[in-house]
Amino acid sequence: MKIRLFIFSMATLSFIASALVRADHLYAVTLDEEFLSVNPATGAGTLIGILDTSMDGFGLSNLGLAVYTYDQNAGRLRRLDTSTGHTLTTIDIGIEAKGEGSIAFRCDGIGFLARSFGSANTLWNFDPAVPDSAAVYDMEFGIDGLDFDANGILYGLSQSSYNLYTINQRTAEATLIGPTGLISRSFLGGLTFSSDGTLYAVLNDALYTLNPNTGAANLIGPIGFDRVSGLTAAMPIPDAVLLCAFGIIIVGRLRRRRIF
Repeated sequence: MKIRLFIFSMATLSFIASALVRADHLYAVTLDEEFLSVNPATGAGTLIGILDTSMDGFGLSNLGLAVYTYDQNAGRLRRLDTSTGHTLTTIDIGIEAKGEGSIAFRCDGIGFLARSFGSANTLWNFDPAVPDSAAVYDMEFGIDGLDFDANGILYGLSQSSYNLYTINQRTAEATLIGPTGLISRSFLGGLTFSSDGTLYAVLNDALYTLNPNTGAANLIGPIGFDRVSGLTAAMPIPDAVLLCAFGIIIVGRLRRRRIF
């Protein structure tokens, strides 16, 4: 009986864990200081909150459970509370970047920031734990969406053409994957992989999925907010807390029954 209870409890915990890990939420930020949740099935955006200060924030990316945007007015990285949009942490990564662009975190915690301002198109890498940064190289064109896939390949979305590229992390050289088939009207965008490998993009203030092998775009729907400048798929902290709490309860009950 005890063994059956143990197996059932572990199976239940595993099922809930896998469900929560897959249950990414899409978040977005706008140049109008709005922090949004985005419905991945319809594209509709919902206002979570207004950012604490005037950031003209571009890019949105998660590092574990933490979600960050780049505050170009202060030249700082801001960690945002996903339930309110308030700033939780401010980090000086040594980058002063004005214009449009994007940020993305590699699985080892190293971040990349792309900036487009006039003819200046630059890619930096940075370590928020030090903190420190270094310019990689000038890029041939502006990038308004960055993210890594599960294999650590860096993808980028062109600002002007809305073509999809892979980007060499050491040289900033871009290799064309293919066109999205869309015409850029806003010169803003966002790019993010969900945990199931789906590639989402914000183009012309609407949500799309992109084929990572061809670049082809499939419309999901309008977000309903203007000047969307960043997009990320992240697990909400309440879900993570729920998972940990459930695990503690299960382990406690098994110990009281002296299963282990």
